[in-house]
Amino acid sequence: MLRRIWSIAFLILATGRAVAHDDEITLRVIDGKLARGEGRATALLVRAEIERAEGRWAEAAADLDRAALLIPDSGSLALCRAGLAEDQGRPAEVLRVLDACPDTALATDPRVPWMRGEALRQLGRMDDAAAVMDAALARDLAATAPHFLARSRVAESRPAEGTNGAIRVLEAGLERWPRAWNLASRLVDLDTQAGRYDAALGRLDAVIAVAARPERLLAQRGDLLARAGRPWEAREAWTVALAGLESRGASDAASRELESRLRTALSLPPATPGGMQP
Repeated sequence: MLRRIWSIAFLILATGRAVAHDDEITLRVIDGKLARGEGRATALLVRAEIERAEGRWAEAAADLDRAALLIPDSGSLALCRAGLAEDQGRPAEVLRVLDACPDTALATDPRVPWMRGEALRQLGRMDDAAAVMDAALARDLAATAPHFLARSRVAESRPAEGTNGAIRVLEAGLERWPRAWNLASRLVDLDTQAGRYDAALGRLDAVIAVAARPERLLAQRGDLLARAGRPWEAREAWTVALAGLESRGASDAASRELESRLRTALSLPPATPGGMQP
């Protein structure tokens, strides 16, 4: 059990989050360690992370205050405090905590620029957010697909970049993470909003080609074709999607709802504008 405590502590240092499995047992073990005076600072950080995950913010803050008496300049403590401020929707507090931490290790932690960039975005400081995120991407600080998505949101809000800039960011992300559907999906949305229907269809078709269960994507393809004024092609996509769903048997509520919507779309005259929204 003690090994579990230290493995959770490692997860805090590595990911900034504690796991939720068996939290009540873990908390009891932590309480025992605190009572014995063993590894009190680490135990308090672990406890605070579990409380954060459960939405017990006041208790998490209290445990972080106790940890601060033991390790006031710790980067791990600052990350936990900044994470709690994020949870509470306090971006200015995120920046204050990170900026005030003297721990030099914090400067090289790959999580920090993304926490800082998101806080700046929430504060409306889009140019500063873009600069922080671009620096992180340039240094390749463990950039994930969600990081590219975050940078694209900043681009959309900057007059100097806009939709075209967001598309460039997402395409760069897809080069790094070619199977990241969250990036491809957002690209489809942006191309569609800009009226670039062929580009959106091309991106969607690339995902459909490798999807194990493409029915929802095919339904989306039909909706996109209808929006582009190509009703017969839209009906073809919806028909294929419906046939796939029927052959598998709709075993969940989402699939049954999609099946119903597809039947409704196919029952309407082909010239009906707007298409189906799956």
